[in-house]
Amino acid sequence: MENVLTPCQALILACVQGATEFIPISSSGHLVILRRLCGWTDDGGLFFDTILHAGSLAAILFYFWREWLQAAQGLLRPGQATFFYRRLPWLLIVATVPAAVVAAWLFRFLEDAGGARSGLNAGLSMVATGLWFWLCDRCEARRAAGGRALESFNWRDALWTGLAQAMALLPGASRSGWTTGAGVLRGYRRAGAVRFSFYMAVPAIAGALAWQLPSLWQAPPSALPPGVMLAGFGVSFAVSLLAIRFCLWFFRAHSFRLFRYYLLLAGAAVLAWEFI
Repeated sequence: MENVLTPCQALILACVQGATEFIPISSSGHLVILRRLCGWTDDGGLFFDTILHAGSLAAILFYFWREWLQAAQGLLRPGQATFFYRRLPWLLIVATVPAAVVAAWLFRFLEDAGGARSGLNAGLSMVATGLWFWLCDRCEARRAAGGRALESFNWRDALWTGLAQAMALLPGASRSGWTTGAGVLRGYRRAGAVRFSFYMAVPAIAGALAWQLPSLWQAPPSALPPGVMLAGFGVSFAVSLLAIRFCLWFFRAHSFRLFRYYLLLAGAAVLAWEFI
């Protein structure tokens, strides 16, 4: 395994991050698995992955800029925003707390290439996410036609979705998949559940960036040149925009079935690779 990522490898990882951050197949899991399959280094991996996640954060801020403007008006000028957007910042705080607590508690384990970032754990998390999708589809199929509108989202829904996001800290457990599934299990329509999941990405990714800030004042734990990291950010941003648009279109009419099969097969393949 090489000690330093090449610029080409870094840009490939940026494409993978952008495509899989919002498509519910786990960006972190695919970054871990790609490194292991190709023999690429994971030295400073969490730091570089955070840079790539920053590109995804910029994409979701850009894509939903109108919603963020309404949420800001809800805080500063409540009379100019709807009830949902007045509550949205507080709902996002409630939804973020569980993952923040778990991340602080298990940070060393989540950072360790031999711990959470191992191929074995990524494979197990992928299988678990596939089973989660099966449960969500099964419950949705038994539900009466329709579902709850996103505007009725309350703090209990936010807490439940936040608990699902805490599970998704493990590489291989898709954050967007677990949080969207949690919304579906609470009775919300898929389109609304996936939209709130995207909203939740902002404090989640911003929190990860804030956690990494102290290391920016020291030598970065990545040997990549700043220009390559900047290019990785840009590629992740562009591909993330396409992934957001795709998901909002796809989940209007489709269930988790396609992603469920993919994750079960991919997770089983990773586990077989680890044990053979």
